[in-house]
Amino acid sequence: MAKMRSVQVSHPKGPFELVEREIPAPRDGTVRIKVQACGICHSDSFTKEGAFPGIQYPRVPGHEVAGTIDALGTGVLGWTLGQHVGVGWHGGHCGYCDSCRRGDFVTCQIAAQVPGITYDGGYSDYMIAPAEALALIPSDGSVTSTTARRTPLDHRLAVWSID
Repeated sequence: MAKMRSVQVSHPKGPFELVEREIPAPRDGTVRIKVQACGICHSDSFTKEGAFPGIQYPRVPGHEVAGTIDALGTGVLGWTLGQHVGVGWHGGHCGYCDSCRRGDFVTCQIAAQVPGITYDGGYSDYMIAPAEALALIPSDGSVTSTTARRTPLDHRLAVWSID
């Protein structure tokens, strides 16, 4: 299987490690993103320091991601290969709890997800994200020149090139 580069933290308070991993396949309801840029945020220290409850290690940090959809999992509707997308702090939700029914997905009571904390984030060549976590980056703009775009949930998505 093809390989990719990732920067991971193997244990709480561990160092950042550049490793080679297999390129993951998207599961049902998820997409694979070819990461073009990932912001570096102070919140990434939650992963590095083990300061967020329930983190499973090793973990790839990064929740300010921009890239292109490289593969679609089954059941993904409304997204196509090659679209430019971003993923911010909101990395997925259940869609059924009281918070989700009110449209307050960030406070999902059942399955709130954060890239780089509850699943591997953007410090990698590729990442998998739930389709509901994606924000469209308009095709008329370059991913690496986009800064402070806002997702539908009004979260800032700061972007820096990693090339």
